Amino acid sequence: MQPSAQRDAFAFQPGQNCWRVETTERFGVCVDGECYFAMLRASLIAARRCIAIAAWDIHSRVELVRPDPGDGWPTALGDLFVRLLETRPELEVFILLWDYAPIYLLEREPLFFGEAPWGKDSSKRHPRLHFIKDGHHPLMASQHQKLVVIDGALAYCGGFDLSKWRWDTNAHQADEPRRCDPDGDPYPPFHDLQVLVDGAAAIALGELFADRWERAGGGRPPVLQQADTSAPAQQRLHDPWPTGLEPLLEAMPVGIARTLPAFDGQPEARESEQLYLDMIRSAEKLLYIENQYLTSRRIAEALGESLEQPQGPEIILILPRETGHWLEQHTMDLIRARLLKGLRQADRYQRLQVLYPAVDGLGDASMMVHAKLMIADDRILRIGSSNLSNRSMGLDSECDLCIVADSEAAHNAVRQLRQQLLAMFLAVEPDLMAQLEVESGATARAIARIQDRKQSRETEAGSEAAHPDAAHSLEPLGDELDPEWDRQLPDERLIDPDQPLSPQLVSEVVVGEEHEPHARWRTWVGIAALLVFIALAAAWRWTPIGEWLQPAILAEAARALSDSIWGAPLAVALFVLASLAAVPVTLLILVTTLVFEPVSGALVALVSATLSAIAGYGIGGYTGARAVEKRLGGRLADLRQRLTQRGILAVVTLRIVPVAPFVVLNLVAGAMRVRFRDYVLGTVLGMSPAVIAMAFFAEGLLTLLGRSDMRSLALIVAMLLALVGVVWLGRWLAGADD
Repeated sequence: MQPSAQRDAFAFQPGQNCWRVETTERFGVCVDGECYFAMLRASLIAARRCIAIAAWDIHSRVELVRPDPGDGWPTALGDLFVRLLETRPELEVFILLWDYAPIYLLEREPLFFGEAPWGKDSSKRHPRLHFIKDGHHPLMASQHQKLVVIDGALAYCGGFDLSKWRWDTNAHQADEPRRCDPDGDPYPPFHDLQVLVDGAAAIALGELFADRWERAGGGRPPVLQQADTSAPAQQRLHDPWPTGLEPLLEAMPVGIARTLPAFDGQPEARESEQLYLDMIRSAEKLLYIENQYLTSRRIAEALGESLEQPQGPEIILILPRETGHWLEQHTMDLIRARLLKGLRQADRYQRLQVLYPAVDGLGDASMMVHAKLMIADDRILRIGSSNLSNRSMGLDSECDLCIVADSEAAHNAVRQLRQQLLAMFLAVEPDLMAQLEVESGATARAIARIQDRKQSRETEAGSEAAHPDAAHSLEPLGDELDPEWDRQLPDERLIDPDQPLSPQLVSEVVVGEEHEPHARWRTWVGIAALLVFIALAAAWRWTPIGEWLQPAILAEAARALSDSIWGAPLAVALFVLASLAAVPVTLLILVTTLVFEPVSGALVALVSATLSAIAGYGIGGYTGARAVEKRLGGRLADLRQRLTQRGILAVVTLRIVPVAPFVVLNLVAGAMRVRFRDYVLGTVLGMSPAVIAMAFFAEGLLTLLGRSDMRSLALIVAMLLALVGVVWLGRWLAGADD
């Protein structure tokens, strides 16, 4: 191992750990939503020529300032855009939103009816408000950059989306009355960071946005290429820098790092990952990290290598107690626990602290740490959109900004920012944090002393009169693993991939180890069968054949089945044959529940889906094993062996969040000899929620069909499109982030 004195020196390397290095005249940091949303609103009001936004999510009714400051400008984002466009004849607004996965449908603002200012109905949008849903990325990837560029003169970049569930104050109180979504519903405390840059750095981010906009199909927006840099920022007539925010630093080179997956001629960029690795390897005294996730293998390996050295930095990791709802807790949180267990084993010199912010009064809820921050030795500061997850390293599109403090004043400014953040989590003054760091000689010891003081005050005051600053604390984050969930979790490359999903990757993950003797002709039969099924699936989806599969047409043709004694058996047989011909199973379930009454339709659909799965399993077992093994070439035997033993919960997970079409999963499961009992039970349990939901949906659909108003018709179409989109759920599995 390298001693501390020989650690890698850090430097920006365009093409390696950054895209470009550009200078900003001012470098500012917004801590939490109250600051960011208010500063952004001020900058938007100052805009004269162009506003460009790249987002993972956006909401037109999010309140940017709370309460209304009474300055005559709207406080809701969409209303503000409308007013700006009406009063600024030269202003153009460009909004690029990720074409998100169906799993997020209920969390997003409805765009179908055109009710939002940037809705799909372009006739209801202002002619100078340009909106694109960006789906130009590989399967399972997302547009995760969070950029706002104003007049080419100022840019915001970080972890914030202009969406609901993001606004909060630095106090992060459990009972903050202003922390509610556009529908008035409260949500738990939320922490994030955003950076402001101007000058050449802002121009570069405008070019980055223009590239993304062009690739998404919007052409090249020329208005983004006309930034005025002829005079110092403070002397320009329309300076969009918000007057309420003092720059943290001035005249700083800024490294701009990206993640871009290889796609459609676009070369891969893994600059964000390399920047993380270079920062970790250069740190000598302290690594301070705030992030939503910790699932990246390469980042964990670099942290582990640092911890194993006799001399190295303290590593302070601030993560949320839970990353999200049930699905994330049993996927991303389990992967995180595995990596944390490994890091603690590497921490032989006791330099690692993994903590989560605790807030009294939240009950079962927890504070979300959404920031993507790393500070090395209070000298290198990076804030951006990239999580410490595999997908942020190579699959999603990301953008991070990084500066290196090259003077004592800059070094002090970065250190004060870090101490401000820690003091916020601990509900103490930053000066106390700084004092205790000096006295104790280590950040972890300073945190421990503050925690000890809080506990002493609680003990002295009694449980009914706890000291006010005891409401916030940083508590150790455990790495406990539920053995059964750990055993059942599918391979992490399906949950959190670091590259676009490819047939080779799927094969490596899901194929079994056993090698049964097969004749050569059976190998080719198996390969041919797989190709035929894939071709049929493509035909149903992308050719006019798919038009024959309209639910209303099929339901009307099969309506007589429900009145016949042979109806149910015939429906089951037709369902099985159609599924083997690669007709989307979602569509088949919908048609079945439309034909029969909701309860009987759900039962017929579940029986049919189970028998279809068994049939595909049998075909895969007979013809598929040798064919897939032939393609695989015997690689990753240990991984394949582990997956073959994962049992019922693995099948349940793949049914709830499929990573391949229904028929393909059945064939592969048979080919890899998944235990038959686990496969059948897992299929029944995994398919039941979808079948039941379809039955209720079908009942509501029939009711809506009886209405004649256009909004009802639009709702029917939207619901049908949403159901078809479920088939694509796997392409955006755990997209994480926000």
